[in-house]
Amino acid sequence: MLWKRAALIGVALAMGPWALAQTTLGPGDKAPAIKVAKWYKGTPVTEFEPGKVYVVEFWATWCGPCRVSIPHLTELANKFQGKVTFAGISVWERDPQYLEKVGKFVEEMGDKMDYNVAADDADGTMAKTWMSAAGERGIPSAFVVDGKGQIAWIGHPMSDLEATLNKVLAGNWNVEAFKTKRNEERKAEEAQMALNRQISPLMRDGKFAEALKVLDAAIAKDKSLEQAYAMGRFTILARIDEAKAQQYALSVATRFYKNEPMALNQLAWFIVADDTQLKKPNPKIGLQIATMAADASKRNDPDILDTLAQAQYKAGDKAGALKTQQTAVAMARKAGRPAENVADMEQRLAKFKKGK
Repeated sequence: MLWKRAALIGVALAMGPWALAQTTLGPGDKAPAIKVAKWYKGTPVTEFEPGKVYVVEFWATWCGPCRVSIPHLTELANKFQGKVTFAGISVWERDPQYLEKVGKFVEEMGDKMDYNVAADDADGTMAKTWMSAAGERGIPSAFVVDGKGQIAWIGHPMSDLEATLNKVLAGNWNVEAFKTKRNEERKAEEAQMALNRQISPLMRDGKFAEALKVLDAAIAKDKSLEQAYAMGRFTILARIDEAKAQQYALSVATRFYKNEPMALNQLAWFIVADDTQLKKPNPKIGLQIATMAADASKRNDPDILDTLAQAQYKAGDKAGALKTQQTAVAMARKAGRPAENVADMEQRLAKFKKGK
């Protein structure tokens, strides 16, 4: 599970070089044209017809969270069939032969990706005119286009998309209120970028105590910053005091991430992974957080169950680890997860069977 192993500091501190660029596309603006290299599935969306509602979602073959959100988009596409048209556009692909790779991905997903699917052109037109123009730095990201051909909403497809569509269809969506909220969030992000510019050089130079001092001073002035920087603070603290860092991880898991299984999963994996950076990982805390992640995901995510099994194993519950990992592997196979991910899980399953 490569996405589980991503450095957690990146969640809070590593942002694109164009993060503070002037945005030219936002709520209430006319939706840009759709210009893609190839349509792979469904009916090509060539224009936004008056009176019709659309969801234009951006993803990539290498993006773990995108893969997780795709079945949810399929559920929504089926639920709003005849009312909302869904289009998933692959962007930011890294392989020169990306068109072939996208095609294979779509084929592998099968019915789990059951809506209109296309890939951006070689110039990255869609990425530039939609994502960059709106200041969107991460995927998956979805745009709702209303019956007037205007952007009604922008956000993560797993967050508020269904509720937004219901309001747009009912004619009671307040785009101005959403615009105000989004502008406030952008201002907060700009303040965070200024803080990032202070912390990042200190991190690069190995001055972790000084970086923590700067971060804590900022949090003392603005308490809301702690949630935004919780992951980053954890990884900085882990370089200074591992015991305190792991207690802090449990604290932020309980206070901030109770309903965010992916964040919980990353925290847990940082502690229980075989190649953890921690010299003295606390398996009990890792298991607590991994259990929270599993419960938050309703135990329906094989990657999260994989982490839970690893945590159980590290905590000494070898029988529980074996049972959980068997479920994770079966679920991953059924969900059509990438072969390398399934193989990774199977290696752990073999290890658990040996009980070593």
